[in-house]
Amino acid sequence: MNIKFPQAMSVSNGVLRYADGQEVNLWGSNFQPNLYWEYKFRMEHLGFPQTLETMKAMCDDGFQDMKRMGCDVIRCHLTPADFTDSMGNLVETMWLDMMGYMIAKAREHSIYVYITLINQMDFTLIEESFVANATREEWIFDPDVVQATQNYVRRLINLKNPYSGICYKDDATIAVWGLINEPEYLTYAQMMSDTKQKRIFSVWLKANSYPWNDVYYSKYREEIVRAYINDLHDILREAGAQQPVVWNCNWPRMIDGRSDVFRAVAESKAEAVSFCLYPGQDDVGDPFVENAADTSANNYLPFLQQCYDDYLHLGWLRSEQFADKAKLVYEFETMYNASSSYLYPAIAKLFRSLGVQMATMWTHTFNVYSCYQGGSHILNLKTTPKKAASYMIAGEVFRALPRGFQFELSAETEDSFGDFAFSFNQDISISCVNDTFMHSSEASWCPLKLPKTVKRIVGYGNSPFVKYEGSGLYFIKVEEGSVHIELFPHSKFLRPPWNWYTDGEPVVELDYTFILPFELKLPGFHPIFFKDKPGHYRFPLVTQHV
Repeated sequence: MNIKFPQAMSVSNGVLRYADGQEVNLWGSNFQPNLYWEYKFRMEHLGFPQTLETMKAMCDDGFQDMKRMGCDVIRCHLTPADFTDSMGNLVETMWLDMMGYMIAKAREHSIYVYITLINQMDFTLIEESFVANATREEWIFDPDVVQATQNYVRRLINLKNPYSGICYKDDATIAVWGLINEPEYLTYAQMMSDTKQKRIFSVWLKANSYPWNDVYYSKYREEIVRAYINDLHDILREAGAQQPVVWNCNWPRMIDGRSDVFRAVAESKAEAVSFCLYPGQDDVGDPFVENAADTSANNYLPFLQQCYDDYLHLGWLRSEQFADKAKLVYEFETMYNASSSYLYPAIAKLFRSLGVQMATMWTHTFNVYSCYQGGSHILNLKTTPKKAASYMIAGEVFRALPRGFQFELSAETEDSFGDFAFSFNQDISISCVNDTFMHSSEASWCPLKLPKTVKRIVGYGNSPFVKYEGSGLYFIKVEEGSVHIELFPHSKFLRPPWNWYTDGEPVVELDYTFILPFELKLPGFHPIFFKDKPGHYRFPLVTQHV
């Protein structure tokens, strides 16, 4: 499908569409070289200098991987404490500059950007920033924080990007505006323990002649949430920003005990809702960063089926209540699992069955620190090659399937549909779309009909076309009269990748020197055999006469 980039998007009858009327269908990753957190959490302990040059180089390299991995969209939740004061005014910092650089580079690479305006993470650059001195509940329920938020949003969207010369509100590269990353809602008990919040609730009760009880607090909470969303929506529209507005509905089961909040979201002016999915999250302790565990031996396909079937998990997305909202996924990942490669395509299938039109994995692992990163979420072409191939296959699944259908699996351990297959027992994902063959592991199991003509192969290990014992990805491109073969470095975990490390010692070894034989047998051509180290190679294609 040939779609002009960039095109403004809008939502009609719950469907996100480009200006030319075609449905949006974007697969991508969270991508955040513009966050102080990214530097402090993942880079500082490795000795990288905190400079624009460092982050720009990482950003440029990251976009090369985004294109290689088939990404159409990146998401970044901004942390205003990187560049705002106590009143929400903008402060010139390198991180505000980097946001402009990232968005401009995304435009150059024809990649859309999903911006979420408000989040706060472990590290704070500007201590007095409004967002850093309030709880997540106060972001919505404290009028002073809300006022600072509205000031911040007005100023940011009207800012001209120094790298593109385009105001953010006018840049169609920015596909949608998310408001808050993973909002939290003030409970009745929290309100009762907070003098300021009790006073605000009391004023509301008197204005409406309501008695003081938790039933009317639920009504109050619904009104506050709806007003918060609508007011920010109005600010964006009054400033001229026409991108759809997205409200973040958090993780599966978030609706449980919060029907008032979800009612507010459904009735709000937000054109879209988003959610996340982390298979394995229920199997580790809370907080998850203090409870690292290897989940790679667990089969999460039944969990995906439960997410579809159960209203409280994610079934609410299929309800009439949310029929007029477009559906997006702000984050997803295989929790504490850097090695297995069966799950991403199943997740993509679930998303499309739920009507999702934009999905971004959390989060891209940049090459500059990838060999040193362990923890709950790792995805990199070189250090997690099997996962990377599975992710690329999942992108094809996401683009190929229609929006909205009955989610079903062939079995609890595997599935095969159309040009795709995946198996927990075999730990593999396979795709045979068009003239491309992709597989994420040894392809001795392949229930699909192989393409008769092969123009492109992305693989790991042996397949019906390739014999190779390397532990890195390979990319094969068939051209007129020749074939280009790229062998990625051999990848090996040196210690458990699910653990968190800040000692500066490598977690993954990448070997660019080890020599192994490689054999390619394409239908209709003489076999190609060579023995060499990872790198780029080109060979002539000789037709095999029968």
